[in-house]
Amino acid sequence: MEQGAEVVLNLQPSSSVTISYHPLFGSHDDIMLLELDEKLLPDTLSQRVVVRGQPDQDAVLCTKSKTYAMKFVGTSNSVLLIPPSDHSEFADSTMDCDQKAQNQIPAASVIKVAPGTMEIVEVASKLDKLKYLLSMNPYSS
Repeated sequence: MEQGAEVVLNLQPSSSVTISYHPLFGSHDDIMLLELDEKLLPDTLSQRVVVRGQPDQDAVLCTKSKTYAMKFVGTSNSVLLIPPSDHSEFADSTMDCDQKAQNQIPAASVIKVAPGTMEIVEVASKLDKLKYLLSMNPYSS
């Protein structure tokens, strides 16, 4: 029987799915949701974006030609993160008899409840640091 995110992705109208805590359920502070515009998706999936910023600055997401401010936006709705069933890092390695019986019912295991998403907004590049660095070594002919 299907497990993981595939259960939810293949959910038919007027049907239901069992939701449970994954054995690795926790805060997973290393996982954040990033809300992207469709036109940024190819660059992101091809790893052609970079997040930049100093500890005392806001982070920005940069592509080859644009800069985006990043801001965390909380939500009052529960956003459940469910890994794909074939994702080895989150795969269940052991099953007891009760779990095998439950596997006859489609189920999705939640690894995290996300409190919100990172949203991005296009901004003008800040060139202050570049101007400062260039002024330290002015060009002379």
